[in-house]
Amino acid sequence: MKNFKIALAATALLSVATPFAARAQSTYDETQQLIAQIQTDARAIVLQSMALDDAQLAAFTPVFDAYQAETKKLAQRQVDLITAYSSNYDSMTDGAAKGLLNDWLKLQDDELSLTRKYAKKLDKVLPSTKVLRFVQIQNKLGTLLSLPAVQGVPLAK
Repeated sequence: MKNFKIALAATALLSVATPFAARAQSTYDETQQLIAQIQTDARAIVLQSMALDDAQLAAFTPVFDAYQAETKKLAQRQVDLITAYSSNYDSMTDGAAKGLLNDWLKLQDDELSLTRKYAKKLDKVLPSTKVLRFVQIQNKLGTLLSLPAVQGVPLAK
């Protein structure tokens, strides 16, 4: 049920970034609320799925909270990228396409760098099996959250 809720929130997040959204500040506020809700739900899923003892939970939580703060910035960049793509979709130039592609590749690199950074931090406070479990959970959540965007964004003309 929680996974469905996150997927639904992600779909709603995508709908906020459609080219027809003319309410800039309102859209920004809605996007921030959706990102916060997704992170709250994801936090509950991660904490439940990690199966940590009390000492591990105490060590994990501050690192995870810092990770979530950084992932929120990446989520906003993804929304901004989808919005920019939507805005350029009907009149896409080679220059705009190149810029969007570079931005997307940079976002992918930054997401991987963030995973590496926090896997390294978690490896200092948790057994490696728990760090692997965390990365797997994040990968599954990321895949689930990406699916609506992948399905909803048309290929470039």
